[in-house]
Amino acid sequence: MRIAGTGCCLVDLIYPSVDFSSDAFGVLRSKVEGDGGLVPGGLVFAGDAERFASRAGRRGLADVLAGLGCAEAAAENVGGPSVVSLVHAAQMLEGEDASVSFHGAVGDDESGRMLRGLLARTPLDASRLETRPGRTPSTYVLSDPAWDGGRGERCFVNDIGTAEHYAPAELGDDFLGADLVAFGGTALVPAVHDGLPGLLAAARSRGALTVVNTVFDFRAERRSPGRAWPLGGVAPGPGPAASYNACDLLVMDRDEALRLSGERSLEASTRFFASSGVGAFAITRGGEPVLAWSGGGRFAPLGPAELPVLEVDASARASGDTTGCGDAFAGGLVAALALQMESGAGRDLDLADAVSWGIAAGAFTLGILGGVYYEPRPGEKRRLVAALRDEWLERRARSRL
Repeated sequence: MRIAGTGCCLVDLIYPSVDFSSDAFGVLRSKVEGDGGLVPGGLVFAGDAERFASRAGRRGLADVLAGLGCAEAAAENVGGPSVVSLVHAAQMLEGEDASVSFHGAVGDDESGRMLRGLLARTPLDASRLETRPGRTPSTYVLSDPAWDGGRGERCFVNDIGTAEHYAPAELGDDFLGADLVAFGGTALVPAVHDGLPGLLAAARSRGALTVVNTVFDFRAERRSPGRAWPLGGVAPGPGPAASYNACDLLVMDRDEALRLSGERSLEASTRFFASSGVGAFAITRGGEPVLAWSGGGRFAPLGPAELPVLEVDASARASGDTTGCGDAFAGGLVAALALQMESGAGRDLDLADAVSWGIAAGAFTLGILGGVYYEPRPGEKRRLVAALRDEWLERRARSRL
């Protein structure tokens, strides 16, 4: 079983105690969609954030961070919706007859060297991660644990770095010929995102299961504020886009689902995606149940169904934050689907089972700082996540009594 992935890979600089309700944050908060201001749950590019902040007298990103009380990052970690999900999948598949590889680029700077060193502590195959002149992509993760009634939320400022020039032509047969091909956060790798329709179609034509997990698309928001985002390409075409037709599983959070569909409610978004041509989708909603649907293709029909998340006690949450929970959720789905493909002998894939592993992965990640857990021994994370999944299954069974 070969799993290949590409998309967003960067260094997360984590600031875990930012007050989104403060006057200092309010001055820097977005006033109009796509204006470059900070958005709880959203992402802006560093240059746009700096231009917006200059209106309030802030000079440069360092001044912006200082104004928010961010003296220095509490942690630096591997980040990005693609690489974090793939690290989790590799950890969950350790000991199986499976390989998980990431394809992308980092800079020839200290951050790039640090990122490579951290990835070397995981079972992910990073041999296709190229080093190029320039800055390693990075994201400033501003986290407010008290936001949303204590559920927590983050705000992201992204420096795109060497990801700006990584292109679809660099993803050859070794990538497209994998059994499962995963694209994560490609909106932060512009050329790959614009080429997503063709890449998905090429992977599908070779028999791959195709998975896309999304990220806030600030380019699309800046280009056409308030309009539906395209899933790859530069503009949504008439009718279902080619990307949807060639995507077996689409993984989003609530805001991304609304923006991609262009709808005002999740109910309308669910109808949009169910008729878009995608084989299946899952929508995370923080502490609320995951929305999941599959309509055939390689998946057994499901839903739309609401699958409850696993509540994590306060003591566990105190040692971590919400960074990487959605990425780990996507990685849990990838790993579970890979195991189903390996053992299923042609049977339809079970989305609900895969989502249960994603929910357990997200709950685990709430208890750590950042999205990546560095195992003290191989198989440790799989054991811990499996215990959480067992707890989720038990609670779900009791709730049905």
